[in-house]
Amino acid sequence: MNSRKNFIIGTAVLALLLTACSSSSKDVSTAKKITFPTEDLTLNISWWGEQEAPGATKWLEETMALYHKEHPNVTMKQVLQTTEGLVPAFEAAAAAGAGPDIQYFWGGIYAQQPGWDGHIAPISDYLDAEELSHYINAGVEEGYQGKIWTAPWYVNPSFPLLVRKDILEKNGLTTPANWDELMKVCDVLSKKKITTIAGGVKDGWFGGWIYSILGGQSVQSQKDVINAVVGNTSFTDPEHAGWWVKLAESKTHKCWNDDINSLELYQAQQRFVDGKAAMTITAGPDAPNFAKKAGGDSNVTIMAMPAWSDGPMAGKMGTTSQTLGITKWSKYPQVAADFIKFGHTAERLNAWYKLTGSMPADDRFDLTQVESQSTKALFESAISGAPYLENFIPAQLDAEAVFKNVQLILKGSVTPEAAAADMQAQMERLRKTDRKLVDNFTAWSK
Repeated sequence: MNSRKNFIIGTAVLALLLTACSSSSKDVSTAKKITFPTEDLTLNISWWGEQEAPGATKWLEETMALYHKEHPNVTMKQVLQTTEGLVPAFEAAAAAGAGPDIQYFWGGIYAQQPGWDGHIAPISDYLDAEELSHYINAGVEEGYQGKIWTAPWYVNPSFPLLVRKDILEKNGLTTPANWDELMKVCDVLSKKKITTIAGGVKDGWFGGWIYSILGGQSVQSQKDVINAVVGNTSFTDPEHAGWWVKLAESKTHKCWNDDINSLELYQAQQRFVDGKAAMTITAGPDAPNFAKKAGGDSNVTIMAMPAWSDGPMAGKMGTTSQTLGITKWSKYPQVAADFIKFGHTAERLNAWYKLTGSMPADDRFDLTQVESQSTKALFESAISGAPYLENFIPAQLDAEAVFKNVQLILKGSVTPEAAAADMQAQMERLRKTDRKLVDNFTAWSK
């Protein structure tokens, strides 16, 4: 099948990219041979993801039980964290030097920073290069100076626009092919008091999504963003600031629900399912579920945000992988790594897709079993997608500049120029107060 052929080509390219980003395959891993302890032991997992991949809890419970069956002396326990609690809970564990053996991390900077701070052990110390070469996005996001910090678990196409064709057709509209067409859709629907894109920025997170799907369209690669972080360029330069203008333009054309600043990330999305909004933006793992609830392939298009520029990443969906890492204080890191590897066996990869409808972060997953054409296209877009830019800026810059100014732009409280200037000012402050951060980003860029 052509789709399968494309998938194989894409994963082959990814494997080469992993090698390129992480030195030679022989150098990436100093994996240690696992010697299983004979005494009874317990491994604790702290994780997040059920919110964006419903069914993940059942998969994890099954996987823990199956692993225990193979290794009766290993007992597994898990704690599901909230979106707001995930990072603080790990920071508290790191400060105490005690807590989970396996920790869930978002990709990019969210996995890099714990490694830089000495709170996790490189997964490449325990899994060999051949195994890691199959983990999607491992080299691009988690690679650092010949090491791979964490193991990708599942793929998050970042972030698809879901379009209800029935609402558009009812109003004499078609799916927009570019940014200008999207603005025209917003004009028509807003006059009829219909929400074009349902979203919520109250808790900030959606601001990071918007930054990546709009800001990624005018840069050449993630290295451009890292260059702005370390001070080689500025976040006020056109390639970094243009997206603020487009965000303000979307407000002018009344593309969003009026209460976007009063709703949290996931609250507004139900309006799409209920037929009260023509579009929404979702976490990639949950996009197939949203499409199914709103009528399936015949009624819903899953696509990248329409392009507003002619940059190499315009019109492409970003791609990232949510990951699992081994904490520095774990007494059984080799067993923890083996459990992570167990989750990448063919049976567990297939079970992940069956239970969640989302894509496991492993190129050995058989894409031919995906029957929905929109879901298959979504998965293929994740293989050949663009880097997810939010994962390549400091988390503090994300929260204090991106989250904040997206909220203010959508309130009409600041201009695009002021938002870009504030982002640059915040980054300059971070460079002065955290020199180690600049050094780490500089090393990461190489």
